[in-house]
Amino acid sequence: MDLDAIFSLIDRAEKSSFNRIEIEYKELKLRLEREAGQAFVAAPQPVQPQQPAAPETESRPEQAEPDSGEYIRSPISGVFYVAKEPGAEPFVREGSRVCKGDTVCIIEAMKTMNEITAPFSGVITAVLKKDKDPVTAGDALFRLAQDK
Repeated sequence: MDLDAIFSLIDRAEKSSFNRIEIEYKELKLRLEREAGQAFVAAPQPVQPQQPAAPETESRPEQAEPDSGEYIRSPISGVFYVAKEPGAEPFVREGSRVCKGDTVCIIEAMKTMNEITAPFSGVITAVLKKDKDPVTAGDALFRLAQDK
């Protein structure tokens, strides 16, 4: 599958009512996802051999992570930016106080700049990524201590 075919699929998906599309072709696995009112985000992944599904009762490492600190996680895969443009002041630093809805960073995905906002008010206790770092959906970007 060439790049033009992938872009053609994305264009067709944009016009559809689907929120998630997965395609497997030879050694390529492509997942297109979007949240309500947003553009699709492509997440190419290498095809891995099918393994038997784990029983539902087995705990997964993601679920075992303690939630003693709240994290702001990336909702999409892309490139992490600390500021609106190169050379500008970062949206937040360690020790910055944020209010719910404040922009904390930008994730660029497929040439689209997606502002990531604080889910609640608090203080940024750690910035976990560096400017221009690649991130994947679910990566922790910041640690945020919630106001009490």
